[in-house]
Amino acid sequence: MLSTPLDFSKVDATKIIDCLYGIFHRDFVASRTYLANSIYIEPRSYRKDEGKELDFWHLTTRDEKEQVWENGKRLWKVIGRYPDFDRACRLEWVKQMLINHDHESVKLFYHRESNQKRDIRLYLWAHEEDFVVILQKLGRSNTFLVTSFYITHDGKRRDFEKRYNNYCRGDVELTGCEWF
Repeated sequence: MLSTPLDFSKVDATKIIDCLYGIFHRDFVASRTYLANSIYIEPRSYRKDEGKELDFWHLTTRDEKEQVWENGKRLWKVIGRYPDFDRACRLEWVKQMLINHDHESVKLFYHRESNQKRDIRLYLWAHEEDFVVILQKLGRSNTFLVTSFYITHDGKRRDFEKRYNNYCRGDVELTGCEWF
């Protein structure tokens, strides 16, 4: 179901971002992508940084953070956003997983986040490939890509397995949350 990850070894380092943006633009800006043939994946082209949708940056880069102490509390300060090649080389997988969300290799589950809004987000987890796509609902028939990433830690895998199992068992907090 998923293509071979992109190989950047033959791409000029100064051209990688443009190459990746070409894929994002093709998959989400130049053409409309739908989840379950009914939920539009909104690229939110009105939100840009360096001429590219913010959602693009969340699919190809990651925050670099440093630990700081403020008033006796440990905080993480973002010092920049840098390419994440594990994430970026799988950019084409995002659309493939959206289109094939019901494939047996994708574990689909909803999870209530711990943010202030307590949003419920949809997770598409290609568990055998250790890759996750996270979506947030925008109104009745739109959604946006929060992020995608390659799982590199066993703790994250266990966390997703727990969330998936909670959803499958009928977590009361998620009753009636399905989008389709």
